[in-house]
Amino acid sequence: MKFLTIASLFIAGTLASQCHPNYPCCQNCGEVFYTDSDGQWGIENNDWCLIQPSKCNSNQSCKFNALGYSCCSHCNSVYSDNDGQWGIENGNWCGLKDSGFGNVTPTTTRNSNPTTSVNTNDPDNFFNNRIYCNDDRKKRVQSSINQLSGELRAKAEKIKDVPTALWLSWDRAPESVSGHLSQAGDQTAVFILYWIPTRDCNSYASQGGAQDMNRYQQYVQRIYNAFRSYPNSKIVVVIEPDTLGNMVTSQSNQHCRDVHDLHKQAIAYALNTLGSLNNVRAYIDAAHGRWLGPHTDEVAKIIKDIVSMAPQGKLRGLSTNVSNYQSTRDEYAYHQKLNSALENVGIRNMKFIVDTARNGVDVAESLVRTGTWCNVIGTGFGERPKGTPDPVNMPLLDAYMWLKPGGDSDGSSSGPYADPNCAHSDSLPGAGNAGDWFHEYFVQLIKNANPPIQA
Repeated sequence: MKFLTIASLFIAGTLASQCHPNYPCCQNCGEVFYTDSDGQWGIENNDWCLIQPSKCNSNQSCKFNALGYSCCSHCNSVYSDNDGQWGIENGNWCGLKDSGFGNVTPTTTRNSNPTTSVNTNDPDNFFNNRIYCNDDRKKRVQSSINQLSGELRAKAEKIKDVPTALWLSWDRAPESVSGHLSQAGDQTAVFILYWIPTRDCNSYASQGGAQDMNRYQQYVQRIYNAFRSYPNSKIVVVIEPDTLGNMVTSQSNQHCRDVHDLHKQAIAYALNTLGSLNNVRAYIDAAHGRWLGPHTDEVAKIIKDIVSMAPQGKLRGLSTNVSNYQSTRDEYAYHQKLNSALENVGIRNMKFIVDTARNGVDVAESLVRTGTWCNVIGTGFGERPKGTPDPVNMPLLDAYMWLKPGGDSDGSSSGPYADPNCAHSDSLPGAGNAGDWFHEYFVQLIKNANPPIQA
């Protein structure tokens, strides 16, 4: 939900160069840790540096050319042999740079159609299933359909049944879980826990949560009881959006600093409790790349602490971009960087979910300039929910999912829960409080959807 300005994007860097006004050029052509509009970023001397395309692309030969293959532009290995590690781009084999074993000579004949060996039916990925769309969501969309006509009405009808996550964001929300699981049947139901004490400690629009840790544990326990009552259901739970982000970057705020350890304990309790069930796949929210991309080592250490505090809980992975607008391309670069940091601290085999509900239009450049996260003007619906959407190019990705129900307000510029961010010039005016239906915003998302909605 929150978005950091460019001043905090790469907080550690201070050295200007011909590559960037604030960061040095990389001296070597090493691993790409992050990609944004400035280019590809590496790390040298524990600081960010900008990789020089002219140096790295022209001087670095691709040893796989001798085999008749190009080098990959990514680092996702799907196969290895005596020649090195292999990835796939545009349906063709490519070699991973720096993975060849000495002089390259052909040792293996490769299938010209490499995608045939990719497994898209991982039974542990509950998104490889029909996903549940709840009745409240359908009613909200219908309320807008009733106000529309022509092509817009037809498009709204098309997405009425697109599934979205269920937010358990108030004290009595656990009592609704059983009813949803009953209606979902054999479909996968996706829930978001959002009731941590001192929730959203660095903003105003969605502050709140449980009064104390004891109340939060009771809330989690009631959810657990409901999940356990439906042992044959497939359940995905996303744990506490924004919390990890605030634990890393908002410690100058006294509210956030005071609850840092409590938040770690609360997330661990939720993971340990809900992640102990065989019919649940648990994901901890990890904000988004423009928020935490520069801090993945710190994020990984906190996640390791949480996992160690939850010995009974099985962590499937991380969710990112919840209620935000980052492109899937940029988020996957963040997934790769965070996954590497996690592996460095012993956390392996993590998968990721990216929220595509509102990232159909790349508005990152304007958001960096204004810092707006509230009801941003110009956004559109993104990719529809889908499990294992691109196993070749994005093997870490479990799903595209509409975690934020598009059309629900991020917050208001007036009233008791007013947030100054919602009064920015690039925030659509007229919104109600966070979670209220915002018809005009829903219409904007339809108009700007990418892929377009076919009427």
